[in-house]
Amino acid sequence: METKQGAICTLTWTEDITLNNVESFRQALERLLAEQADQLIVNMEAVNYINSAGLGMIADSVMAARAQQKELVVAGVTGSLAEIFHIVKFSSFIKLFATEKEAIDYFSGE
Repeated sequence: METKQGAICTLTWTEDITLNNVESFRQALERLLAEQADQLIVNMEAVNYINSAGLGMIADSVMAARAQQKELVVAGVTGSLAEIFHIVKFSSFIKLFATEKEAIDYFSGE
């Protein structure tokens, strides 16, 4: 589900990312990147697991956003998801936030 708030567009993903739905996740990320907004948030608060293909899609989307002069961040990074992102060192090239509000505050300069 995508929502817009000013220049910020958010994709809220509500299920674990597995082989069964990774293609749907890729399509959702593509729709998010196609938005006119320059500030993009992937809200993963309801996600406990993401497979390697999903991780690769997030990394690819971050790079694609940068190529379009956009910024993509991930919100809802807590618990087991935070552990997975830490192991693959996502914080070295993407901003991660515990809540969507923190991500919106980041974009708002607060």
